[in-house]
Parts: sequence; structure tokens; C-alpha cells
Amino acid sequence: LAAGLSQQAPPWAAQYLVKAAPVAGVFGALSQSLGPRIYQFYLSLFGFYKRLPKNAASCLWGLSLCFYGGRYPLALAVLEAFKLTGGSEMAMHLETIKETVEQVQEASAKNDRADADGDGAKDVDQLDAKQLASRKLSLLLRIVDPGEVSEALRGLCSGYLGIIAALQTKYARTTALAHSIGESCRPVAAKLLAPSALAVTPPEYRKWVSPCVNYFCKFLAAVVAWRLQSTLSTFQSGLAGGLLAARSGFALLQSANMIAPGELGETMSDEVVGWTLAAGGVYYQLVQGGAAPI
Repeated sequence: LAAGLSQQAPPWAAQYLVKAAPVAGVFGALSQSLGPRIYQFYLSLFGFYKRLPKNAASCLWGLSLCFYGGRYPLALAVLEAFKLTGGSEMAMHLETIKETVEQVQEASAKNDRADADGDGAKDVDQLDAKQLASRKLSLLLRIVDPGEVSEALRGLCSGYLGIIAALQTKYARTTALAHSIGESCRPVAAKLLAPSALAVTPPEYRKWVSPCVNYFCKFLAAVVAWRLQSTLSTFQSGLAGGLLAARSGFALLQSANMIAPGELGETMSDEVVGWTLAAGGVYYQLVQGGAAPI
């Protein structure tokens, strides 16, 4: 395909397309062999999620977040940033791109089976590289709606940039906290550690004592700041997950007619259960520990 496009490209670009043809061929072969399998794997996972009752899926997600969310502060920050920057809209844009890809794949497969002249041989098997490239490009331009794809890509880029900005802001605060702790600890460390270090260090190496004390303070401050951030993420995940699991669980019981429809809004049962789960989740993460089951 790249070789065929090089025959139609301007002279300055043709040489680069020819050089890129082997790489494009390898990439295309890998995409053709592995791409459908990877796509079907994630599609099956998404289909399993869609088949679950909404309240059951939310309850399971809440429990996972409550008892294991604090171990993944970066992933938790990404999820929060995803929701703040319009996660539902990004999901809608991904669905648009998915539908477009499926339409192109279906049309391409139908086009590959076509035999317009009725000679018993597929038309694509009788084309050279240039003609095949023109045929596929023309098919792509006919099938794809540029307005929908442009809007979907714009939405995905906006959401991605919003996530990056949110993460930079979040962890810029952690970096600033680490720097502040390090600067505060350095004078104390210089008074407590430097004299002993100078006493046991040979004279020719004493010039390294001050930099080593400084870097030790920075390293210790980074560990403390990250631990504080992890603790905050633990409380955040415990509270959010506990309340989500409780509310989704009560909604699931209500849909199964196990509790009265108006009972949930008149009592604080969901809040009590949610805060209890949150306390248990925070305690488990901070005291008991343990890796996630999967």
C-alpha cells in the first residue's frame, strides 16, 4: 500500500514512502494478525461488563475501590481526572470511532470479495500496488464521515489533555510538598548528621558529605510526600468506594423487591453501610495490606 501511494505522491515525498514501505508492511502484518485478537479480547470484556446489571457492576467496582484503590494512586487520579474532564463524552467518542472502524472493516471485506467482471477471480487479486492503494483509499473516503471522526478525535484529544493537566497539577503539589519537606529537614540534618559524617570520613572525601546529606534529605522527603499522597488516596478510595458499593447494593436489593421502594430515601441506611465499608476499607489498606486478588 505504501509502495502504491509512493507512485502517486510528490517526488519529495515518494522517496520517504518507498523507504517506509518495509516498516509499513511489517506494521500492517502485525496489525492484521494481532489487532483483531486484541480488539476481540477487549470487546469481550466490555460485553461482559455491559451484560452485568448496572447496579451489580457498580457495587463490585465500589468494593474494589474501597479495599484496593489506595494501592494505585496514579490510576485513581487518572479515573478522577477522567470523570472531571467528561469521561462519558470520551466514551461516546470512542464508540463513534469503534463504529466507524467496524464499517470500514465490513466494507473492505466486502470489497475484497467483489468480482465485478465475473471472470471467477477477485478484483483485488488482479490489481497492482498502485491500483490497490487507489481502490482502498477511495473506499475509505466513501465510508468515513469526516465530520463525525473529526468531532470524535477532537473530543478525545480534549479529554486526554484535560487528564494530563489534572495529573500534572495533582503531582506538582506532591513534588512541591517533597521540596518543602526536604528544605525544612536539611538544616536539622546538617547539624545532626554532618558532624558525625565528617568525623568518620577521610579528609580527601569530606567534600562529598554536604551533597550526600542534601540528597538524603531530598530522598527522605520524596518518600514521605509520596506516602502522604498514598494515604490520602487510601482515604479517598475508601470513602468513594464504600458509598458507591452501599448505594448500588441497596438499589440492587430494591430492584429485586427485597426492600420497599421508598425506604431507601427515607433512612440513612445506605450512608451507615457506606461509611462502615469505608472504615473497613481504609483499615484494611493501611493496616492489613495485601495485594489485589487479580
